[in-house]
Amino acid sequence: MSGLMNSFDFMESIAPRIIAGIKPYFDGLLRSDSETGKLFLFDDELDNRASCCTTAAAAVFYAWEGRRNASEASRTIALALTEEVRRRQLASGGFGQPFYIKKGEPDIVDIAEVGASADSLYHLHRVADSSAARESLIRSAEYLLTQVAPQNPAVIFKRPGEDFDVLNGDMYAARTFCRAYALSGNPVYLEKLKQIFVHLADRFGRNESGWWPYIENWDGSVVMGNSVAYQATIIELAHSSLPLLDEELRNRWNDVAAEAMETMLGAMKEPPSEETEAPWWARDWNNSSEINLALWHCGGPELKEIAMKRFAETADRLAEQGIAVFKPVIVNDVPDRTPVTTTFRKAAGFAGMIANIALAPEYGLSETQTDSQNRLIENKGGISL
Repeated sequence: MSGLMNSFDFMESIAPRIIAGIKPYFDGLLRSDSETGKLFLFDDELDNRASCCTTAAAAVFYAWEGRRNASEASRTIALALTEEVRRRQLASGGFGQPFYIKKGEPDIVDIAEVGASADSLYHLHRVADSSAARESLIRSAEYLLTQVAPQNPAVIFKRPGEDFDVLNGDMYAARTFCRAYALSGNPVYLEKLKQIFVHLADRFGRNESGWWPYIENWDGSVVMGNSVAYQATIIELAHSSLPLLDEELRNRWNDVAAEAMETMLGAMKEPPSEETEAPWWARDWNNSSEINLALWHCGGPELKEIAMKRFAETADRLAEQGIAVFKPVIVNDVPDRTPVTTTFRKAAGFAGMIANIALAPEYGLSETQTDSQNRLIENKGGISL
């Protein structure tokens, strides 16, 4: 890619290939409930309704495509799928996570489903005027307040009943509080968001220079080690909250994020290993939306250009190979469990990511970033991106 396009022009350049490759696939998975007639999406590899998070991602894709192509039909689908998310949201306000669970058992309630839905719900309310999206997002933020760890008010339990700190889960919560605060103005969400940023800045590099481990015990010992994918998750999820931080905390965070990004990029010069990607299910770096978004939002122009190349390459492969480009590399070989991921989950994640970028005027290089976050790496040669 010669020269760095602005965000709008770049998204316009890849949008036709993405829409042409993904929309017919999503259209083919739309179903009507036999009893209520309500619309939902069917994840064929999961052999069940799509998860709430992936449904929200598909909904925001339809909202984006409908807005871009002046399609009232797509907007109607977007609103119907958002209603599906609200209907299926648990009474607690959490979302069930149907992946890698024992067949026949209830979904696990997981903060990742909440946090990964936050942007989609926020934009569905903002651009499609979905009251269901606003209600669902605020209910999910209220749920997270019930999951504050008694050991530390800045830690939000990733799953009910767990007794350790999943660090990327804390930032998923911060993103949810950020988007819920934008729609409600509730100061409790803002205060909790700031607490999480201080906590994660404090924990950075405590076990190994340049890293957050994936999971820590309360005494600071490591439960599960380093993860490029989850480090990228923390970095990219922080982006939208930066304008809400006071200058001192924002500058501190930008310094931490710059070092975290440098470590992440250095690790990616080699394939995933136990030392750089301890969670086995996260070793598909080429199809990691979190890595792409960290590069897009949180680096200087050179890293944003790498993100553009990754997006463009996926759009090209989608045009050439079809939806098979999203077929999971990491497979589940445990017969009594549901898949750890699916083609639909990967496709929805990518589609939602592109839609959220395209719909958010604040996305792109943030004016709140300091010079420290733009001096990431002098020599990026050999990075396996």
